[in-house]
Amino acid sequence: MLPDQSHAMADVGYHFTNLWFAGEAANWPLAQFYSDEVRSHLRWAVRIIPKRKDAEGREIDLGGILGGLETSTLKDLAEAIKAKDKEKFEGTYKAQMEGCMACHRATNKPYLRLHLPEKPDAGIVEFRPE
Repeated sequence: MLPDQSHAMADVGYHFTNLWFAGEAANWPLAQFYSDEVRSHLRWAVRIIPKRKDAEGREIDLGGILGGLETSTLKDLAEAIKAKDKEKFEGTYKAQMEGCMACHRATNKPYLRLHLPEKPDAGIVEFRPE
């Protein structure tokens, strides 16, 4: 039995929040870890529920949306991390947030709005690089 998609998405939120703080601290190995976790948990969420209905009852292919993100904003974010480019990281992180919100709107969940995190979810993790 699979957990509900909301569990997978809660994990996405956890990792995406911590990704912001890893990137802001220029801890690129940790940022890469959280970026990989975001992708992994998004894929898990799509496996749990591959399609959702929009407000008009049409099926929305979540795998297609994720595929689009993986070749655009998620790819750009990974490239910023690989390049250790904090300015690019900040811009691509914000662009990915917009991509997330576009998916929420498309799947009839516009109330799931995002903002830049104010504090990390992982209170025990040291975000400063070694």
